[in-house]
Order: sequence, then structure tokens, then C-alpha cells
Amino acid sequence: MAIIVEHKDSGKKYILLGTGFGAFKASRPSVFFGDWLPKEESGELTMVAVCDNQGQIGWISSEELTVVEVEGRRPAEML
Repeated sequence: MAIIVEHKDSGKKYILLGTGFGAFKASRPSVFFGDWLPKEESGELTMVAVCDNQGQIGWISSEELTVVEVEGRRPAEML
């Protein structure tokens, strides 16, 4: 059986295939001191691999999804 997730904004349902984690760090020269004191930005991304009813695979941020069904049962029934 599959895990079914729903996109919070669109209401579209997907099959959950897996999860991923990404981290990023960017650096650019500052206005006043250039490369001596660069402006740095970093963060983490949690993404979920999903597929639609056509089998098309895509990645969506985990914050945009809600689990609606696990093995044919609602999460509340399992907990």
C-alpha cells in the first residue's frame, strides 16, 4: 500500500515516494568590504519526492504537504 499526501494549497493528491534533505550556503561580496567581509546565507530544505496519477515524479517542500492516508487508513485511525 502507499502513503497518500495532499498539497495544502491546491488540494491535489500524490503518492509519497521518498524524502530528501538539502542544505545550501551562498556567499557574495559585501557592499563596503567586498570579499573581506562577505554576506553569507545558509539554510536547510526538506523535500518530498512524489508522483501524480500520470506517474510524473516531482519534488515538493515537506511544509506544503499533509499525509491523508497510510496503507488505506487515515493517520488518526492508526494512532
